[in-house]
Order: sequence, then structure tokens, then C-alpha cells
Amino acid sequence: MSEVALYVVENGVATVTMNRPDRMNSLTQEMLALLPDLLSRAADDPVVRCVIFTGAGDRAFSAGADLGSAAERHQPSETNTLEAAIDRLHGYHRSSLLLHNMPKPTIAAINGAAAGASLSMALACDFRVAASGAVLRTAFSGISFSGDFGSSYYLTKMLGSAKARELLYLGDKISAEEALALGMVSRVYPRESFRAEVAEFAARFAEGPPLSYRYMKRHINLAESGASLEDVLEREAEAMMRTGRSEDFIAGVQAFLAKEKPSFKGR
Repeated sequence: MSEVALYVVENGVATVTMNRPDRMNSLTQEMLALLPDLLSRAADDPVVRCVIFTGAGDRAFSAGADLGSAAERHQPSETNTLEAAIDRLHGYHRSSLLLHNMPKPTIAAINGAAAGASLSMALACDFRVAASGAVLRTAFSGISFSGDFGSSYYLTKMLGSAKARELLYLGDKISAEEALALGMVSRVYPRESFRAEVAEFAARFAEGPPLSYRYMKRHINLAESGASLEDVLEREAEAMMRTGRSEDFIAGVQAFLAKEKPSFKGR
């Protein structure tokens, strides 16, 4: 397996790591092509109950596209037509779709600077947790890019169109603490204990009820996409009756009555 991205599963948590710490984990074509396969693997593995998406080292989550190679791969040629380039980017975009849609909790562990496409992928996750001192930046406008990996979608849904315009048009840096105040991240952990804090946070989902998470995520994504209240209520009714007939529901009720910690099997 290529070393530009790593895949590890431990205690029900899959960690997908962008692994170019000497280059601030900047995104190459090789990495962008590999990430969807690793995330798809995590989505399909029944052992995996939670996914962490992060960068290697403590300097950067990812600085975004590797601009040295990006400049070359965007130049037109007989083989690199506009249509071919668009198709290639659609393939890379699967990472964002998987992080957003896979029926498992996904966590972006922002261990340092996050910019461009990597920030967009972090926004695709269910949760974003940042290390103190981390800096977030859309960065696209500074090099006359328009933005990809769902940046405009996620920022608009998360913060509203006015703030999305500000962050995308200006591309200013914001601190982890500012991102927390905006609601872009849900936790800021001290840098010295960041990895341990993220592992503890992910463990809560790995030990939680996978059936419930699957349906909760489905319903939130439905609401986010503009589904009507009636449509969401219909899906909620179906899911409540399905989860209410599961082994995990019985185990949860029994543990609650006994004042014990439940053990959920995903059945």
C-alpha cells in the first residue's frame, strides 16, 4: 500500500491519515486517488464503527493541494482535456461524499493547519475537533481557484450564505477557537493531549449503538438536503420501529434498568 495515506483499525475505529508530514500533508494526485478507496474500505468493514480522518505529525492536518504538482496537472493537453480533468476530480470527490454519507460517525481530527480541499473534506465529516493553535483557511481565492470537495455546500449549510461568502471570497485564516465559536468545530483540545482526546472521543461512538447512528445520520442528511418535515417524519417512524425491534434496543433497555453500561452489537 502506498505510504502517502495510512489506514489503521483499532478497537472499532478506523483512522485514515494523510501522510506527507514533511510537506504539511499536501494533497497529491496519488493521495487524492487513494483516499476514496481507504474511506470506502472503512465504510464497508463491519468491524469499523467510527472513522477518524487526520494528518500525520503535529504541524498540519493538510495544507491542501500540492501546488507544485497542481499547476502541472491543470494545464490543458491532448490527453488532459477539460472533460478528462472534470471526470478525474469527480473521482477524488468521492472522499467528501463518503465522509458525509457513510452510515458511521466520521471525525476530522484537525491536528494543525487545514486549508483548501483538505478543509472541505473536514467539513464533510460529522464532527470536527481541532488542536489548540490549529488554523483553518479556505485558501482557494488566493490562487484563483473556485473551491471544491463541497466547500460551498458545507459552509453554507453550516454557517449560512453570508459567512460562507466571507470565508470563501476572502480566504482569511481563522483560529481553532474562532472556528469553535462559529460552530465549524465542536471541540478544541490542548495540543499536547490532542491524539489521546480524539481517541477517547472516537471510542464513545465505537462503543455506541451503530444502528441508531446509521439512522440518525440518514435523517440529519435528509433534513440538510431540504427534505420536508413529512418526509423526515416518515423515515423516523420506520427507523424507530426497526431499532425498537433490534437486539441492541433490548440490551440498552436492560442495561438502563440495571444501571449498567450497555454493550451494543449492531443487531
